[in-house]
Amino acid sequence: MVHERERGAHKNVPFSLFNFLRNVIRTSGGVFVSTRYYDIIVIGGGIVGSTIARELSRYDVRVAVLDKAAELPSGASKANSGMVHAGYDDKPGTVKAHFCPKGNEMYRNLYEELDFTLNKVGSYVCALAENEISHLNLLLEQGKKNGVPSLEIISGDELRSREPNASKDIIAALWAPTGCIINNFEAVLAFMDNAQQNGVELFLETEVSDVLLSQDKGQVVGINTNKGLFLSPIVINAAGVHSDEIAKKVGDESFVIHPRRGDYFITDKYVGNLVKSFFFPCPSQAGKGITVAPTADHNLLMGPTSIFQLDRDKTATTREGLEQVIEGARRLIPSIPMNMAITTFAGLRADPDTGDFVIDILKRPHGFVNVAGIKSPGFTSAPAIAQHIVERMKDELKDLVDFKPDKNFVPERKHIPRFAYLSMEERSALAKKDPRYAQIVCRCESVTEGQVVEAIRRGARTVAAVKIWTRAGAGRCQGGFCGPRVIEILSRELNIPMEEVTRHGGHSRMLVGKTKGYWFREGM
Repeated sequence: MVHERERGAHKNVPFSLFNFLRNVIRTSGGVFVSTRYYDIIVIGGGIVGSTIARELSRYDVRVAVLDKAAELPSGASKANSGMVHAGYDDKPGTVKAHFCPKGNEMYRNLYEELDFTLNKVGSYVCALAENEISHLNLLLEQGKKNGVPSLEIISGDELRSREPNASKDIIAALWAPTGCIINNFEAVLAFMDNAQQNGVELFLETEVSDVLLSQDKGQVVGINTNKGLFLSPIVINAAGVHSDEIAKKVGDESFVIHPRRGDYFITDKYVGNLVKSFFFPCPSQAGKGITVAPTADHNLLMGPTSIFQLDRDKTATTREGLEQVIEGARRLIPSIPMNMAITTFAGLRADPDTGDFVIDILKRPHGFVNVAGIKSPGFTSAPAIAQHIVERMKDELKDLVDFKPDKNFVPERKHIPRFAYLSMEERSALAKKDPRYAQIVCRCESVTEGQVVEAIRRGARTVAAVKIWTRAGAGRCQGGFCGPRVIEILSRELNIPMEEVTRHGGHSRMLVGKTKGYWFREGM
């Protein structure tokens, strides 16, 4: 990304570390081919990796974040409910219960500083049978022990006086006013964008093949990737559903990740006002259940399912899963018009066999850090986890890196202007400053050419990345109108042929050829 103040170059790795890493590579029989040296490498650029990167950028250390995706967020950080949980659902004394309420409070304090969308709407857990009321009482007591403020159980009639579209079958609900809806895309971008503004380097489409260790396997040296060697004495494993595979590369088999797929529906914005708050059923062993909520951008979101699968990368929805979503959602809000659904998606959660987050700094190899199995409420907990693990690193890994505070750290950042939400006066002022803000590219979401160009300036290289940054293609027509124009702008700004523009990087090209003056899309 390009920023007003790029400072990565001044965060120098000590020359003694250069020599150490060279010697380790040579003595271990490797070939020294890389010039990339860092104090700390973070594997994974989701909400966990991004919050850790931003926390590390407070210090005068060189940090690299590597992610195999072509855009951020990807994985579970991209495909989730966008809920900042209050913190009542986790058993007191667990790692989850410790970090969730703290993370909730941090988001409520950070969203203005980092300029991402957060709506303080609260949440309900709904009882649809008498035997579920006891579970509401259990959640209430857990929440109190976990430090969640202002929880209360209300009657079904009280709920319907606040939310007229709630099911008549709901007899009671746990109200948590500190629950929030977040734009999860913007949040990940905000943490990473600010980290990069403060010197962190991001490498996308960079997949880890091995973790390099010293000859006696007692010290981390760096990692090998499809883009060469990245040398560092500290490696943080925040690789989501692949985190156990990364851990095994250093001999750590203390946990196993089981991918859990969640299917979702999203409706048009005209349906988003059916509810004001986040609706949960009473949870089960499988998870928090099928939820219904307004998104941060005023669509209606339904889901997720909770289905174990072996494949760690397959995110296709299934007919059975989507039918389950509809059935579960209508138990809470019966009047949902499914003819207003505009898209479906699925995400994979990193469910660890430990039953709790895996947060640890290994004794051997020295310099390897696990931040793994961060499933729900992982998105909520991430800022608090980042703060915690960096504090531990300052104590336990101080022999490897000098965590000297960076006096030039800038905590604020601004998102791309959200043209759709600006007043006419603000829109006119933007257009006068840059005429590209007067050119609408996406009609559904009122996204301008100026926003698309700014997204590319900040690092967007794919159609999906432009959508994440600006919402171009996120509306009713799902890119049917704006897709070709976004491709044109990417081609022009990146100075590449239109047929080289991709949806998600790699081989996901949008256009396959031209005949008689017309471009043909993939699959046509």
